[in-house]
Amino acid sequence: MKKIYISADIEGIWGNSNPANTSKNGYLYSEYCTNMMNEVNLVIDLLFQNGVEEVVVNDSHGNMDNLLPSKLDPRAAFVSANGAYKEFGMMEGLDDSFDGALFIGYHSRCNSSGVMAHTIWGTMVRKIVVDGKELGESGINRLLANEFGVPVILASGDSEYGKQVEEELGCVFVETKKTLNNQCALCCSFNELKNRYTYGIQEALKADEKPAISSSHTMEITFHHSRNADFVSRMDNVEKMDDCTVRIKKETYKDLYALMRFVIKVCNAYA
Repeated sequence: MKKIYISADIEGIWGNSNPANTSKNGYLYSEYCTNMMNEVNLVIDLLFQNGVEEVVVNDSHGNMDNLLPSKLDPRAAFVSANGAYKEFGMMEGLDDSFDGALFIGYHSRCNSSGVMAHTIWGTMVRKIVVDGKELGESGINRLLANEFGVPVILASGDSEYGKQVEEELGCVFVETKKTLNNQCALCCSFNELKNRYTYGIQEALKADEKPAISSSHTMEITFHHSRNADFVSRMDNVEKMDDCTVRIKKETYKDLYALMRFVIKVCNAYA
């Protein structure tokens, strides 16, 4: 594999466990970003050590401006944007030219065990069901990668998230910390983290399967509050299913994913 895409979140990163510090008003926000920066750079370096020739990084947390370009490994390209303007959010910049994708620092879906577990927008979204199956951010993003013909070859995060990786991705998993509860984790030494990534990336780069592409997808988004479903159901192609749930449908997953992003962004801005 010569060209790799990285989507990096912050909750599953080594050392991070308190959601208060994942936003810019958090007391330790800069420390959490440093941890994210260090882990992403570790992954980039190991990819190049193992023969990868091109790496593109997309910041996938919050407003998606947590990674500092000046501190990113200079060999890697990156997506720079106000997160609200990314049509494909956590997967912006992905196309069919990539050989594989990595999900770094990810977390479990809402209503499940795991450090800072949530789905897309934790204070707003209760669950997302795609084609009849509830998915977390991993599964939702994997389907978009599949549409481009790009396999997800590695994911990392806490130990409970690892169980969902097996279910939703079926790829190599790197455990960054052991889940103790939603806001508490036992972190290994950073040296051990390096060892885990070293082995995990070597294994992941051996993958040679291409994902199958399917058509016509349906997504149901369940909000915590009925007012959110009421508001977005006024939009074209959005059908209200019950007090808190709306359904959207598109022929391609790329269009469905973009519509999901738009619906949730509109909801956050006005409802």
